[in-house]
Amino acid sequence: MKAAPRRSSAYGPAGERDDIVSDSTGSFLAQLKDVCGGIARGDYQSIDTLFEMTGNETADPALQDLAESFGNMVVQVEAREFHLSKMLEELKETNRQLDEARRRLSAENVQLRDQVQRMRIEIDQTQKEREVSDIVETDYFQTLKTRAQDMRERHRARRRD
Repeated sequence: MKAAPRRSSAYGPAGERDDIVSDSTGSFLAQLKDVCGGIARGDYQSIDTLFEMTGNETADPALQDLAESFGNMVVQVEAREFHLSKMLEELKETNRQLDEARRRLSAENVQLRDQVQRMRIEIDQTQKEREVSDIVETDYFQTLKTRAQDMRERHRARRRD
């Protein structure tokens, strides 16, 4: 038969807590746990309590160091959060500027499309005039024009008769 595993020295044989942790140490740890829990939930008001705990003369120096380590972590977390909030503000401002630029570009695109459409019409008109000019200047067209004039004159002459 194997012996039951030994419990930590903080517990007695019946599982009751030994008096290894003094009342003041237990109270300090409980307060540290509560303060750190509050900070973890975003309650930075209790940070002053945490820093007061680092100077608690009645607490074990190791516990004071632990409280100070937690305090340093909180300061670093606050600094990161501050930096992130500033970055978020900058990103929001940049996003606002991009939206404004997009709106301006959209309006300019509409104007440019209108200009391009007008230019197409002008180009089409110019092209048409050039093609008409090319046709009118041909010998064939000049011959047709002369024949048409002759036919009109003969028709007028017949009407007079």
